Amino acid sequence: MFSAVRGKRAMAVTGLAVAAAIGGATLATPAYADDVYGHCTGDGVRIRSTPSTSGAVLGLCYRGDRLAHRDVSGDGQWDRVYDVDSGVSGWMSHGYYSW
Repeated sequence: MFSAVRGKRAMAVTGLAVAAAIGGATLATPAYADDVYGHCTGDGVRIRSTPSTSGAVLGLCYRGDRLAHRDVSGDGQWDRVYDVDSGVSGWMSHGYYSW
């Protein structure tokens, strides 16, 4: 049993190292005590690295995913979010975020 647990931990650490190597921004960002939560209103909504359609896609959110709201872009068209369900943090179009 001990070696099985050790093996799972080693695989988890390896997975984190790989994720960091290919773009650490996709690693989970912990929830904060003062987070305000909403949800995703679409299916397969792109969460991007920057508040722009040219930003790299870090992940997707789906209808009903719980989102912690972190910031708003200067033009008000993008929301910086943390998807609690997938662990992805980034920017999504404001039209797909609902309080």
